[in-house]
Amino acid sequence: MSKSILLIRFSSLGDIILTSAAATNLKVSFPDAELVFLTKETYRPLVESFGCVDRVVTVPEKVSAREYYRLLLKLDRDSFAAVVDLHGNPRSWLARKLVSGERAVVYPKRRMERYLTVRKNKRIPLVWPHTIDLYNQAVIDIGGSAPCRRPILRGLHAPSDSSGLPLRPNGPMVVIAPGAAHPNKQWPMERFAEVALRLHRTHDARIVWAVPGADANKSGLESEIPNDAFVELVDRPVVDLAGIMAESRVTVSNDSGLAHLSSAAGTPVVAVFGPTHRALGFAPRGLFDRVIEVEESCRPCSRHGAKACFRDRRYCFERVTADMVYEAASEIIDSPARTRRALLLDRDGTVIVEKDYLHDPDEVELEPGVVEALKKAREMGLAIVIVSNQSGIARGIFTLEDVEKVNARMLELLAAEGVEVDAVYYCPHHPHGSVSEFSIPCTCRKPAADMAEEAARELGVDLRKSFMVGDMVRDVDLGRVVGARSFLVRTGYGRGEEQHFRDWCINGEGSVCENLLDAVEHIRKFECHD
Repeated sequence: MSKSILLIRFSSLGDIILTSAAATNLKVSFPDAELVFLTKETYRPLVESFGCVDRVVTVPEKVSAREYYRLLLKLDRDSFAAVVDLHGNPRSWLARKLVSGERAVVYPKRRMERYLTVRKNKRIPLVWPHTIDLYNQAVIDIGGSAPCRRPILRGLHAPSDSSGLPLRPNGPMVVIAPGAAHPNKQWPMERFAEVALRLHRTHDARIVWAVPGADANKSGLESEIPNDAFVELVDRPVVDLAGIMAESRVTVSNDSGLAHLSSAAGTPVVAVFGPTHRALGFAPRGLFDRVIEVEESCRPCSRHGAKACFRDRRYCFERVTADMVYEAASEIIDSPARTRRALLLDRDGTVIVEKDYLHDPDEVELEPGVVEALKKAREMGLAIVIVSNQSGIARGIFTLEDVEKVNARMLELLAAEGVEVDAVYYCPHHPHGSVSEFSIPCTCRKPAADMAEEAARELGVDLRKSFMVGDMVRDVDLGRVVGARSFLVRTGYGRGEEQHFRDWCINGEGSVCENLLDAVEHIRKFECHD
């Protein structure tokens, strides 16, 4: 697909953030296609932070029918291969009709299921599809793949001055976001304040209190927490706030757009759900996110939590105690999650010399410069993790035992040179193999994220601050999917993949390097500059 793809989602904050996975998948699936995103003007900076959208076309907040019609006619002058509607409302329907595309798809909204969930309290099925998966279905419907299953923002930076961060340099930073789109979705502010105060006292946490203008100066924490450990942010721009979240250990919020913002920034969120429910498909989707909720027969009482509670008290919130939220946030702070950066490496063609479907350990040969590269990576404090597709198992060319022997030989050669590898993961699957046990679609075959996410869980790797190096576009696509910075090496299949990689890049993202040693030098320079 070489023409443009039009992606449509007008609002709101959380929904826009959740489309970032589908946008990433479109760019991974069709790297030579221009990806155009149609949204409201207020969300332009957010969409630009996806890092995979070539062009953003915006609709003013207040636009007449005539002005919108003219905008669509102008947009129709472009040559679109596909129009992907991730909104599914009358305005997006008109865009699908007026903007020509070879294919037009709209995501499945589960209208009836959501209606039954809210009106009849029928939570069927028991495992509910997430909205991200529904968005991804639209990508699949136009012939794409969907390796990215989590929201993702790129290029985030905390403020360079002290206007958004507590001045105290030590202690974990915690973002508290007690706001929500509707008052009925707000857990009591005094309970948020109690959680914040306890986290400060028990963990020496620095508190960032992020609120809209209507909730300013209501925390009461200014007199409880020293000025150098507390800051209140009022109506902070979302991309700016995302940069602050990216530097934090945890975010505590309601079921709100800021919960998804934290997930997309890579920071775990503890989200309090009251009148809404995960069955509606809008729970935060980050790797370590937590939802705090209690079951009530009336939940969910509305799809977006806008409907006023009909009971004498909001039991769905009243029964959620500060202890429950504090304990969840405390567990995240105390966990090893996101405490290490890693160098994620392809195996064949990057660490060892590419030899098609290598299965003889006697033929293992390290790429030149690999030992020096990995020693330098260690000096930089990077964990070393190898992630490798081994489809030869599914194809019947070699066995699991063969792969283990090759990996053991590789580790032996590295250990003899004083290099220790933290973990080796491999995917044995291929959807079109000949060994039935492994001939299945999976979520570990690169560029899918499971191998990298396993490293995040087992080794405490912060994927957003890590680096991916490989000799194929699917390797660097993995970096895009998990938010790591990617590098393509010219060893192995790299020279043949170089042009595809350049099609993949937007605004200079990613680099082409001669070999792994060159890539590590690029990483060193990048970190010094950053």
